[in-house]
Amino acid sequence: MRARAPAPRTAFRVQRSEAGAVESIAGDRHAWRFRPHFHAGDEVVRMLAGRARLWLPAGARMVRAGDTVTVPAGTVHRFEPVDRYGWAFVSEFVPNPRVPPATESGDTLGAQARALLVRRSSLHTDVESVAQACGVSAGHLARAFRRETGTGLHNFHVLLALHRAKALLRQHVPVAEVALDAGFYDQAHLNREFVRTFGMTPATFRDGWALAG
Repeated sequence: MRARAPAPRTAFRVQRSEAGAVESIAGDRHAWRFRPHFHAGDEVVRMLAGRARLWLPAGARMVRAGDTVTVPAGTVHRFEPVDRYGWAFVSEFVPNPRVPPATESGDTLGAQARALLVRRSSLHTDVESVAQACGVSAGHLARAFRRETGTGLHNFHVLLALHRAKALLRQHVPVAEVALDAGFYDQAHLNREFVRTFGMTPATFRDGWALAG
């Protein structure tokens, strides 16, 4: 039996300039499948080959080779393949101080839930207790949260943990320690979720920042 080829990975680098550090991710042509996610900075995506469908809270649009599209910071989104050939891309992440962090509190039901999720030390989302703290039913909270953010409560909870992990990895903290500090069950759990979301391992992300000094 022929062994299955390993799934391709994205390449990561950090470029430093007078304006600060800019992260970038590049992917060769492949039918990439990323979970719905958000970034702390504006994502500027250049489509190098092929085409993909970009899902945003307001709807979907087709992005083709030669297109450049900006996904605002904090916006939950995902790219999905429209054929087996996939697409190649380069994304740069530009800090946007004008956009409040996704964890910022507010008056909306989604903001209340986010503020509760960010305080949790593990990835046990417990929708029932979050809903009770918000004064609504679990079903009502789940529907309102998805309408407001574009994703479900548990997926958003994982994204918060991944962003905590990124902050620690930028400081060159060992991956095993990062996994536990960010709320993952173990290093393997962090690896799986990181690859599923960004197409690379936490070690690749950490090494990119280490190489940038």
